[in-house]
Amino acid sequence: MFGHQRPGSAGPSGRAGRRPLFMIAAVLLMSFPAARAALATDQLYIMQSPNFGGVNASSLSAAQTAVSMVKQQEAAAAAATAAASAAANSPSQQFANSIISQLDAMVARNIAAQIAGALPGQGGTIQSGSTSISYTNVDGTLNVSITTPTGTTTLAMPSGN
Repeated sequence: MFGHQRPGSAGPSGRAGRRPLFMIAAVLLMSFPAARAALATDQLYIMQSPNFGGVNASSLSAAQTAVSMVKQQEAAAAAATAAASAAANSPSQQFANSIISQLDAMVARNIAAQIAGALPGQGGTIQSGSTSISYTNVDGTLNVSITTPTGTTTLAMPSGN
């Protein structure tokens, strides 16, 4: 291209010789910041989100629907909690809780009597769920160990036997 001519092509003053020069000039113009600034156009952004002052009706509708769904879910959760609370405080549930409490007290009293009445050399273990109570009566001292998931409590007291 530069300095060489193909057969049948126009010379330096011909059309084929001008094309590379035009392209070089265009590349040079585009590489200068001033030239790029002259070719820049204004850009316009129209706010569409109603959260930021926009007026897009579909965005507003979607936002209102989302808020409405959250409120419905919160109301359903509150209703479920209220229903569970009402069932837990019903007279029949209160009666059942009272019976269970009395039975627990009777079992605890029987276990305490069994541990307190242990003769020297006697011992045992009582398991209820994740709670374990071990006791031994050694030389007039009653040793009781109560183990729960939160820790162990040990008691040592003189026995009456």
